[in-house]
Amino acid sequence: QEAGIGIIYQELTLVPELTVAENIFLGREPLRRSGLVNKRQMERMAAEVLAQLHIAISPSALVRTLRIGQQQLVEIARAVSRAARVLIMDEPTSALSQAETAALFEVLNRLKNKGIAIIYISHRLGEVFQIADRISVLRDGRLVGTVPAAQTSRAEIIRMMVGRELSTLDAHHPAPRPNVVLKVEHLTLEAEIPGLPPVLRDISLEVHEGEILGVAGLLGSGRTELLECLFGLHPLRVRGRILLHGAPIWLSSPRDALRRGIALVPEDRRRSGLVIPMNTGHNLTLATLHKVLRAALISGRRERRLAQELMQRLRIKATGFQQPVETLSGGNQQKVVAGKCLATSPSVLLLDEPTRGIDVGAKAELYELFASLAAQGMAILMVSSELPELLALADRIIVLRDGQVSACFARSEATQEKILEAASPHAVAEEVAPC
Repeated sequence: QEAGIGIIYQELTLVPELTVAENIFLGREPLRRSGLVNKRQMERMAAEVLAQLHIAISPSALVRTLRIGQQQLVEIARAVSRAARVLIMDEPTSALSQAETAALFEVLNRLKNKGIAIIYISHRLGEVFQIADRISVLRDGRLVGTVPAAQTSRAEIIRMMVGRELSTLDAHHPAPRPNVVLKVEHLTLEAEIPGLPPVLRDISLEVHEGEILGVAGLLGSGRTELLECLFGLHPLRVRGRILLHGAPIWLSSPRDALRRGIALVPEDRRRSGLVIPMNTGHNLTLATLHKVLRAALISGRRERRLAQELMQRLRIKATGFQQPVETLSGGNQQKVVAGKCLATSPSVLLLDEPTRGIDVGAKAELYELFASLAAQGMAILMVSSELPELLALADRIIVLRDGQVSACFARSEATQEKILEAASPHAVAEEVAPC
């Protein structure tokens, strides 16, 4: 920092109990003559930085009350506020919407024009070609090469990344079967604070056997909350009906959801998907301990065999099942979370940004996995901020806007333009056919 180098890490480094302004100026707070922190000036300075980035977050808000996408924006604001001469950004847009990404790129272009050098690390090749002057590719810890962005292609970069030709990143699966596995009728999620508008309002949808139903929407539209309701995380605030295989159910907890065959790959793997102090094998088998018990005690042999099967199935790169999960790459940590869910043999799989922070080769493997699971009859509800991902995988796509379903598209009629129009806050409200 003293040398003028700023960095934004892939994993958040904020202090949850401090405000946005306190996090942005942590360690360099403006002081009064008395030596006390000048909070008013600090919040004013934070507001200026946030306004520069077009971030609509209150400087006085506690970071722990923000969603992961908003927290990522605070990380970016903190780095930009330091006026660094070299700025390193590791997957800075992994949790951002397209509008927020576009606003960030405007800021980066202004910083570049001021002479600031930027190292931008990303698996999103569209972003790389949009913003980069030169592209360097790493594979297995080695520099494969550096090429001018204007003189290469997406296919060539993918070949350099994975070491082979990759003709397509999507994976097709057979058409869904008519049987409805999961049905939601008029689901409403009340706000935590009485008197505020509901977080979700009157949502109805169906997921068929062998179907991947995509969920699109901007940050704050209610996508994550929808999956959380279907995983039993908000039992006292949910109204409406949830039917599984035609039978009404009430989900009192995540344990209840898992017991009924519903599993969730959460948006924030470190906070909600992994037990960081545990090793890779323990994390993989944590939700299925009944499979590795012997006389009420955990069998090390059975646990090791199950963990190794999952590691091979998902191609998790680790020295072994005993490697601490915190030492794995972000992509391999995400695979561990997915493997833990698949070990429960669910009939309904809920995916919240399942490929965030994963390179194109690993994405292709996960796409094939999801397609194969759908082909076997699993019902998949998938939230993603990457529209090409939804268009490649989903049989149907619903769009959420302000906690409501604003549109429902079949795969054949869905386009990025239609989805963004339906997700936009200024879109005209209209009657939506049941999904």
